[in-house]
Amino acid sequence: MKTLYCFLFSLFVATAVLTAKDEPPQVSFDFRCIGLGREFRQLELYLDSGAETRQKVRLNDLAKTNSVEYTGLPQLKFYKQAEGGQPFARVQYNREQKQPLFIFTRAQDAKVARITSIEDSWTVYGANSYLLVNISGRALFWQVGAQRFKIDDTDFKVINVPKGEAKTPVIALEIDESGEAARVYRAKWHNFSNMRRLIFVRASGENETGSVRVQVIEDFYVPLATE
Repeated sequence: MKTLYCFLFSLFVATAVLTAKDEPPQVSFDFRCIGLGREFRQLELYLDSGAETRQKVRLNDLAKTNSVEYTGLPQLKFYKQAEGGQPFARVQYNREQKQPLFIFTRAQDAKVARITSIEDSWTVYGANSYLLVNISGRALFWQVGAQRFKIDDTDFKVINVPKGEAKTPVIALEIDESGEAARVYRAKWHNFSNMRRLIFVRASGENETGSVRVQVIEDFYVPLATE
């Protein structure tokens, strides 16, 4: 009988170990979201972390959400309803990002959205910087101040603005199949010592003019009370 107990106990331990190995490890981090397009304005989503209750996240297209605390599986799933249904958007946690910003854009299938994850930490991209993110589906040629460069689709570029530069002229061009250049964006950005800019470029929607839409988020650094 003692031998049988030992066998059953060993079998239980082995099963528990195998089950633990089969389950993906949980992660814990903070993130924020933003939607690019009017369809994301005041859109209530529900985040499934593997817990019994989904966490509500109210998305917006004009500003980033407040910081969201997350503990759960490394693949985050967003739904349009509190229970059941199919995922509206998915994103895999990137351990290299300190504070991710999840950017929601429309997908070819109107029933789902695409998420692009970028770094949003001030310790990585601080004041006097521009972060240009191209998710427009085409390569764009930029002139920012005296710098000229190309940003391919799904790529980004960081520009550090010289301190004391009050304004920076910006032009973005696209090249068509015949090699002709067409201006898709032009502006003159005002610079502040405690501000950074996040610039998102996406493809235009059905009721929008032009081939791309440029959305600029101005972040102002506010020191914590303990600093």
